[in-house]
Amino acid sequence: MKTLPHRPLYLALAALTLGTAIPALAQSPGESTGLQEARGRGGALEEIVVTAQRREENLQSVPIAVTALGSEDIQQMRVVNIEDLSSLAPNLNITNQGQQTTPALAIRGVTSGTSDNAVDPKVGVYVDGIYVGRSVGAIFDLADIERVEVLRGPQGTLFGRNATAGALSIVTAAPTGEFGIGASASMGNDDARRGKITLNLPEWRGLRTKLSYLHDEIGGYADNLIGGRTIDVSARAPGFGALRYADELGGKDVDAFHFAAQYDATDRLTVDYRFDYSDSETVGNPQQVVGPLPDQTGQLWGAVLAFQPLTGGITNIADEQLSAVAAASSVERLETLGHNLTLTWDLNDSTTLKSITGWRELEQDPNIYDLGASGGIRFTEAQFIALLSGNIPGILDPAVQPGPEDSFFSLLTARSTSQEQFTQELQLQVSSDQFDLVTGLFYFEEESPAHSVLGIFQPVADGVLTTNPVLDPLFGSGTTITTANNDSSAAYAQLTWHLNDSFDLTGGLRYTSDKREIDIDSLAGATGAVLGLGNYKVDYEEVTYTGIATWYPSADITTYAKVSTGYVSGGLLSGIPFEPETLISYEVGMKSQLLENRLRLNLAAFYSDYQDLQLQAFLNGRQFFDNAGEATIQGAEAEVEWLPVEGLIVSASLGYIHHEYEEYLQRTADGSFVDITDDVEQTFVPKTTGRLSAQYYAPAFGNGLQLYGRLDGVYQGDTVLTANTLRDPEGNVSPLNDEREIDGFWRVGARLGLAGIRLGDSEISASLYADNLLDEEYYPNETTAFSMTRMYARGRTYGLEINFTL
Repeated sequence: MKTLPHRPLYLALAALTLGTAIPALAQSPGESTGLQEARGRGGALEEIVVTAQRREENLQSVPIAVTALGSEDIQQMRVVNIEDLSSLAPNLNITNQGQQTTPALAIRGVTSGTSDNAVDPKVGVYVDGIYVGRSVGAIFDLADIERVEVLRGPQGTLFGRNATAGALSIVTAAPTGEFGIGASASMGNDDARRGKITLNLPEWRGLRTKLSYLHDEIGGYADNLIGGRTIDVSARAPGFGALRYADELGGKDVDAFHFAAQYDATDRLTVDYRFDYSDSETVGNPQQVVGPLPDQTGQLWGAVLAFQPLTGGITNIADEQLSAVAAASSVERLETLGHNLTLTWDLNDSTTLKSITGWRELEQDPNIYDLGASGGIRFTEAQFIALLSGNIPGILDPAVQPGPEDSFFSLLTARSTSQEQFTQELQLQVSSDQFDLVTGLFYFEEESPAHSVLGIFQPVADGVLTTNPVLDPLFGSGTTITTANNDSSAAYAQLTWHLNDSFDLTGGLRYTSDKREIDIDSLAGATGAVLGLGNYKVDYEEVTYTGIATWYPSADITTYAKVSTGYVSGGLLSGIPFEPETLISYEVGMKSQLLENRLRLNLAAFYSDYQDLQLQAFLNGRQFFDNAGEATIQGAEAEVEWLPVEGLIVSASLGYIHHEYEEYLQRTADGSFVDITDDVEQTFVPKTTGRLSAQYYAPAFGNGLQLYGRLDGVYQGDTVLTANTLRDPEGNVSPLNDEREIDGFWRVGARLGLAGIRLGDSEISASLYADNLLDEEYYPNETTAFSMTRMYARGRTYGLEINFTL
C-alpha cells in the first residue's frame, strides 16, 4: 500500500513526548472492563458501564440513548461483524449492498452507505476509538470483540463529523495479565467453519499482552449458472485483467488477527497498543430480477429481456427466491489493518491527559459485481443497435446472433480502491464534585484512490470488454480514476455542571475545519468526451453543539432533555462541489432501575430537523450531489431488561420511526429541478424495529454441569427499498410500484448448550445454534437500475459450537 505524502508524524511524536493517554473508548489496567454482563445468574441485574461521553459512566446515568452489547451476548447471538447488529438496538438497520464489504447503515431514519471514495458515511464507525473513514471496509471481522456500543442520534460534539445518525463503537478485549487460553470452534450447514483462539500471557514487568486469531468461512447460498466464465476488462482498466465469475454466490472466507498490549510505564502513565488485521475473500450476494422498470430506459431493457428465449440468455426473473442464478460476480478480496497507540497520563487524581494515535489501511482488489443481475443476458451490439432503430428483422438476423461467450449488461460495474488514514487526538479530562470536563484537539487525514469501470447497456463480445464508439457516448459508459485527499481538524469541549445531587447541566461545542481535494485522471461522460480532468479543492467549516438538562428524581431514575447537532461533510463528486448536510435533534428520555434492580426500563422520544440533504443526481453522464432536500424525523424507543427469577433474563426493545420529506428536488435532463416530494420515501428505514430475547441458565447438577438455552427474535417492520414512485412515461403508477416495500418479518435465532464440563484445569462448553430458525424468506436490499432487482438473504443456518478455556 502507498504512503500518505504528508503523513503528520510530528503529531505522533508530540503524543509520545507528552506521554498522553488511551482513547476514551478503551480501558486502562485496573479499571472496569467497560461492560459488565447483565446475565440472569444472580438476584439483580449487574451494572453496565459505557463510554458514550468519552469517559466511563453507568449506562443508567448517561443522558444518551445507547445500547450496549457485551461479550456474552456477542457470542450467544453469533455477532461476527457489524451487519449482525441490525435491529439489536431500536431504530438500527444494517445490511450490505450486495457486496458484503460495503454496509448500508440506518440509525433513527438517517441512511448511510455509499462506496464512493469522495463521499463520507453518515454513521460513525469506531474501532477502539479510531474512526473508520470509508464505508468500503466498514464491515470486517474482528478477532476479539469485547463490547459494542450503539449511540443513537447526532454525536457531533464528542465524536465530530459524519456521526449525524449516531455512532457504532467497537471495543476489542484488553489483555488480562494472567496466563490463559481460550478457543472456540463451530461447524454448520452451508459448509460453515469458524474457529478462534486467544492467548493471554502472564504480566511481565508491567507488560500485559494478548494474541487472537480467527478463521471464518461459509459457502454460498446460490449456485452461479455462469460460474467459471471470465470477463477481460483490460481495455477499460489495464490493471484489472480477466475477472473470473464465482461458482457460488454469498460465501466468504476470512482470516483475522488481533494483538493487544498494555504497559504500565509508571504509576501514572499507561501505554496501550492494539493491532488488527483482516483478510477476506467474499462473493456478492445473489441478485434476481422482479421486472423491468416502467420508464423509457426500462422499457428498452424489457425489450432486450423479451428476446432472451430466442438468444438463449438467462433473465433471473422470479417472484420467489431462486437456488441458482446467472451472475457476473467475482471474488472480492479486501484487506484491512489498523494500529492504535494510546497513552494515559494521570496528572493527578482528578485530571487525565490522553493521546489517541491511529493508522488504518484498506486494500480492495479489482472485482466485478452483477448489480443489475444481467450477467446471463445474451445480446450483441448489432442486435441492440437494430433494436434502437426498431429493426426487428435485424435482431433476428442469424449473422448477428450471440456466441457462447457473448453477453450484454444493463449495468456493469468493476472497481478497485484503497485507503490510508491517520488520526491523532489529544484529550483532557477533569472530574470534580462540581463539574466534569472533556476537551480536546482532533486531526484526520486520508488518501483514497479508486478505479471504477461503468458499462450501461454494455455488450461484451467473446468475454472481452472493449470500448464502444457507438454505445459508450450514448449511455455514458467509461472509466473513472480518482484520488481523494481529505483533511479534517477540530477542537471541542463539553462541560457537565453538577448543580446539586439531583440536577446536571451539560453544554458542548465543537469547531471543525474540513479540506476536501480530489484528483480526477479519467472521467467519461455521455458526450463521449473525457470530462472534468484536473484537481479540485473545497473547504468547509462547521460548528456543532450539545445541550442537556439531566434530572435524577431518585437514585434509580434518570430523566433528561437534550438538543444536539451533527453534520456530514461536503465534498466533490465528479469535480462538482456539494455542501455539508446538517441535522438538529431534540430528545427527551428516562432511564430507570426498578424492582430492586431486577428490571431496567429505558425510554426515549426524539424529533429531528434534517437540512441540505445530499441527493444523488445525474446529468450529461456525470454523477454528483445536489443539496436539494429537507426532512423531518420523529420517533420513540424503549428497552427493557428483566430478571423475573434467578437464572432467567428477558430483554426486549422497540423502535418507531416516522420519516417525511419536506422537500425533495430532482434534476431533469435539461439541468432544471422538479419537485418530487410527494413521490419519494426514505429507503432502508423500517417503520418499526424490535427485539425479544430470553436466556435461561438451569441450576447446576453433577460436577458443576449447567444446561442453558437462549431464544432471540429480531423484528424488522415494513421497509421501503426503492425510493421513488415507479411511473410510466405518461405518469401512470406502474404495477411494479407495489414491490417497492417489503413487509415486516421476524428473524429468529436459538441456542441450547451445556456448560461446566471439566477436563483437568480446563473447562468446555458445547452448544447447538440456529439462525433464521423459521427459514424466513426475505430480501433486505433492492435496486432499480433499468430493472428492479432483489437480493435475498441466506436461509436457515445451524451448527455445533464448542468452547474451551484453560
